[in-house]
Amino acid sequence: MLPRILARRAADPADRWSYVFLDSQGGEQCRWNAAELAARARAVAARLMRVTEPGEPVLLVFQAGPAFLAAFMGCLWSGRLATPINPPRRNRLIERLEAVAVDSSARVALTSADLIDSIAEWRQSSRHLGALDWIPTDGLPEANGLEPADVPATDIAFLQYTSGSTASPKGVRVSHGNLVEDMARMQRAWALDPSSVMVSWLPAFHDLGLIFGLLQPLFSGCASVQMAPNAFLQKPALWLQAITRYRGTHSAAPSFAYDLCCRRIAPEDRAGLDLSSLAMTMNAAEPINPAVLEEFSLAFGPRGFRREAFAPAYGLAESTLAVTANPVGAAPVMRSFDVAALERGQARILPDGAPGGRVMPGSGRALPDVPIAIVDPDTLARRGPHEIGEIWVGGPTIAAGYWRRPDETRDTFGARIAGETDGAQYLRTGDLGVVKDGELFVTGRIKDLIILGGANFYPHDIERVAQNAHDALRRDNGAAFAIASDDVEGGREQVVLVQELERSRRGEAPEPIIQAIVESVWRNLELPLAHVALVMPGSVLRTSSGKIQRLANKRAFLEGSLPIIASWRRMGLEPARAGAAASAPAGAMDAASLTGWLTGWLAGRLGLPERALDAGRGFAEMGLDSLGSAELALALGERLGAEVPETIAFDHPTIARLVAHFAPSERAAAAPAGAKQPVAAPPSEGGDLEDLLSAIERGEP
Repeated sequence: MLPRILARRAADPADRWSYVFLDSQGGEQCRWNAAELAARARAVAARLMRVTEPGEPVLLVFQAGPAFLAAFMGCLWSGRLATPINPPRRNRLIERLEAVAVDSSARVALTSADLIDSIAEWRQSSRHLGALDWIPTDGLPEANGLEPADVPATDIAFLQYTSGSTASPKGVRVSHGNLVEDMARMQRAWALDPSSVMVSWLPAFHDLGLIFGLLQPLFSGCASVQMAPNAFLQKPALWLQAITRYRGTHSAAPSFAYDLCCRRIAPEDRAGLDLSSLAMTMNAAEPINPAVLEEFSLAFGPRGFRREAFAPAYGLAESTLAVTANPVGAAPVMRSFDVAALERGQARILPDGAPGGRVMPGSGRALPDVPIAIVDPDTLARRGPHEIGEIWVGGPTIAAGYWRRPDETRDTFGARIAGETDGAQYLRTGDLGVVKDGELFVTGRIKDLIILGGANFYPHDIERVAQNAHDALRRDNGAAFAIASDDVEGGREQVVLVQELERSRRGEAPEPIIQAIVESVWRNLELPLAHVALVMPGSVLRTSSGKIQRLANKRAFLEGSLPIIASWRRMGLEPARAGAAASAPAGAMDAASLTGWLTGWLAGRLGLPERALDAGRGFAEMGLDSLGSAELALALGERLGAEVPETIAFDHPTIARLVAHFAPSERAAAAPAGAKQPVAAPPSEGGDLEDLLSAIERGEP
């Protein structure tokens, strides 16, 4: 088990494992060897053994950094269930933390001293969070001689809360055996050994960042170089500079990160990079965009990057992490599929460049002893070799089920193929795909999960937040869904909300209603809506049992068959282009100069004319997403010569409010006013995105 592996490494002076954490400028904030990590893990374990029982969940609420790793290993060392959760930012997104605390029934939360002030606010705002015993792990006394708990492989090591849902989070029970089995397979597939160097910025509360980015180096005995996700988002070059500096051999990131490097790292800043040491860099955690693979290869090929280093993969927390892998040294597999056949549930491969084709990347081959079946999701019968079906997965990496959810565990983890008598049980992934020549191709999703920028969003969360934004909206009568297009923002998904109005409110002006929806979703979920359609009461499509049919509503939206009362389309749906912001001297700026600079920066970032930007219009309506918000904070800090919090665009979500915050003694100069966004539409209108976006079901690598 992993604590025993750490103990052995700590006892061997020649062991090569090391952990380095970089600060926001790329400097080394700390460097540990195995003995130092083991000492900190023992200290945490000793404290937990005094206040908790074996097998009890313990929340881990930390900012990115070494304290999280010590706390996680301390939980495993003591036989407690580590339960990682991202801390809310400035008292925002607190519902998810509260929901995980309630679902897990944790009594103790480990944290660090730098969050004490925030914790005081959380405890005041939530009865459940107030009841927790919050324990800072800074400076806990050493516990020499404390051995790792003697636990069997079947015991649960940690709970991985996977969903983006704030209403009903589910904790996957990952056993010690699951963890070791999955890491052993990844080690073989991607040739990790003590000479390897992992470089990762991925969040440690997410399965990919936790298991592959953070724990895999400890298992394989190689060096680990880590940085905070926000450091990468604000300065993507830090990631590639760290690979260059430490001669990184392994890494991983969602597709959007490679796209961000292409957009945000200027040609002159690429000159000092050397990516020739990379043996592999995984592309996973969101739909893989083939165009991004090619663009990154072209942009960084002159800096030593080899296209063969890309390693598309497929996995999910319910299978611990990885299911398939593209092996080291093999170029990603690309195939062109007949779009018309895909719509019929058939997988027909066309010659490259043939009309009517859609290029899709393969997600690699199944790891050893990990069977994959393609199954009809309705009949539960195995599909034919050229038919698309639900991806079912088996093998020793499949987790033990959901925490305290026996019915959902049985339905998801105990599936059997109809007509087959071998007794094999499978995990139902909710994803659609096909296996061709041993390669898995993910073609879409049955489940409603929306993935943007590597973050998971559940439609019912979006719908709930939107419906609470204004009393003119009918509760439980909306449908959120994603639409993708190769023409928009590098093929990334765009989120659409179809929402019914109350019968008595149909005649009201739509502008304030839509503005309330867009701003509430953006502020609460950090999600920019692309299109909002207010529709007649009773027009959102449902099943006979009353469930929202999101796929059917998506089709109706695209076909123009919904009775739309008012329609709004987000500004800046065109691909974002890095533009030069209006020039201004660094340091303090008056209101007029700051307004001009912000208008110029936003116009360049969003690909919009400056005259289209209104100082009073919300950033969410302009199309600024969470990545853009981080970029704005960085750029504004550099312009003002001061530290600017990354949440600044959420705290002051218009140009006018930002200017008032930084130049409170002066009146903000008015930016050019653009046309109003909500547009009244006749009942037959189908939506402004129809000619721009196609109804392509995206896969979840």
